[in-house]
Amino acid sequence: MKKFLYVIVLAGMMIPSLVFAQVKSYVGVVRQQYYSEYIDFFKAMSKELKDDGYNTYSKAVDNYLDGGFGSGFVWVAADGTNYVITNRHVVAQAQTASVEFEDEETGEITKYEGLKVVATDDDIDIAILAFKDGERPFKKGLKLSEAALKDGQEVWSAGYPGLGNEPVWQFGKGTVTNARARLKDLLDPEVSTIIQHSAQIDGGNSGGPLLIASGKEYVVVGINTWKAAYRDSTNFAIPASVINKMIQSVAQETTSAQDRAVKLAKLLGDSTQTYTSVVNFISYHKASVDGSDAFDSVLKFAPTAVRSYVSEAFSYNPAEGLRYACAYQLFKKYGSTDSKTYSYKSEVTEETDDKVIISFTSGEGEEAQSFKTTWIKEHGLWRLDANAKEEEVKSDGKAKKKSSKGSGSSSSSPIRFAGIDGLDTAQFKLGYELPISEQGKTFGGEFIFFMDAQLIGVTIGAYKLDNGVNNLFGAQMGGVVRLPIDFDLFTVSPYIEAGPSMAIFGKFNPLLNFFYEAGVCIAFDTSSTVYPGFGVAYKGRKYIKFMEDTYEGVRDCVQIFVTIGF
Repeated sequence: MKKFLYVIVLAGMMIPSLVFAQVKSYVGVVRQQYYSEYIDFFKAMSKELKDDGYNTYSKAVDNYLDGGFGSGFVWVAADGTNYVITNRHVVAQAQTASVEFEDEETGEITKYEGLKVVATDDDIDIAILAFKDGERPFKKGLKLSEAALKDGQEVWSAGYPGLGNEPVWQFGKGTVTNARARLKDLLDPEVSTIIQHSAQIDGGNSGGPLLIASGKEYVVVGINTWKAAYRDSTNFAIPASVINKMIQSVAQETTSAQDRAVKLAKLLGDSTQTYTSVVNFISYHKASVDGSDAFDSVLKFAPTAVRSYVSEAFSYNPAEGLRYACAYQLFKKYGSTDSKTYSYKSEVTEETDDKVIISFTSGEGEEAQSFKTTWIKEHGLWRLDANAKEEEVKSDGKAKKKSSKGSGSSSSSPIRFAGIDGLDTAQFKLGYELPISEQGKTFGGEFIFFMDAQLIGVTIGAYKLDNGVNNLFGAQMGGVVRLPIDFDLFTVSPYIEAGPSMAIFGKFNPLLNFFYEAGVCIAFDTSSTVYPGFGVAYKGRKYIKFMEDTYEGVRDCVQIFVTIGF
């Protein structure tokens, strides 16, 4: 009798093991394979950033090139076509992807390369991959179930989270803690609710299935995507119903390049939008071609808020940072503002199977704003590709003559006029004055604050004044006009400065004068928010007699100075 019970117990233990093995056979490690241009580009960019002193950004690029991984599972369509379902962020920058499966018994790895990303969505973190050349290595895969889940129901997570930077199989058990969670920051509730559960999720589980037991097999009820950082066992999955809708979109293409262009035109015409609203229209190929110049321009010329945001995105993911930089350049050139609103109309001018040329036009005559764009299909979506600098055209159809002056964008020339966004917005200046006339040597300092355009500023400072009798400190204030010229590693700024000054410190013997100054300042880019510099200037003071016994006359000097810009 005891032997019979042992057999029953053993058999009962083997059934879950067999089902477990069935799940592992269809869940793999997904790695993205970058465009070859991306690899060469980022290697060169890493070296260039390091040579230019951007060590933090260089390290971020190196870490990016090392690559990452996520999980995915096999789904087989009714016609036998094999697909791998994963998260979009796992393969976001991929030209193709690979998937690896581990044999349960031997640990042997079977790897498939060259999988194509056939479908993604801007708003839903799901990607569908197809095997290279239509290969069908699997006769069946995991089944999708849209069964209604209940709070407290048992669920299982499967995937390959990382241990020591290597993917390691993990099969976890938990319960549904909120069957229909509504978290707008993760997924718009109008699209779908999401599943909150407590089955184990760690870095690398992204894209793996969330399962329930159905008879003698496990079926997929969701795709694990998010984990709450500051709460235990709080994980989220996108329901299988959303996956099914994505699968249907593979068979029937519902969005054309023109549809996407209409959406972009609407965003560019909305003055309440910002550059972040058009990031999803930038292709990763465009980012690899135009991103370096765009990123360089943002670091040197963009407002502080933009520079910080793009830099943070770049540090987290270099490819995304480059997309944001490209989006900023696009929106800066063609986006609406409070002072100028565009109403674009888009028109397809040329179309092939893999490329569409679309022109955007707003207004007529001198007020017209027109440009052409090239669109490619990337990851199942039409996106903007690198083209002929988004060639601008006049209302008569002739190409406009390009000029980098005031644009703040990179060009083939190493010299750029920083007419829109200068290098710094505030500057501390410490100067020493060598006399040309009989005036003695003097010294002093000032703070200069530049306006939004960063070409015009105001100055407040104090300098020692010498009238040949008394040496007094005088307060001064005035205006500054400069023209920064960027040479990549440093900026040369010719400037003029003028204003009133009066001795108010020391022995009472008022000295009223007007000062005037013309010089040049050289400031260096240190890859931080502080810009050291130095310069030389001619400075003159015209003293005015406004009380009895006050000094009058002209004194002039050569001033040498150092600066710290912020």
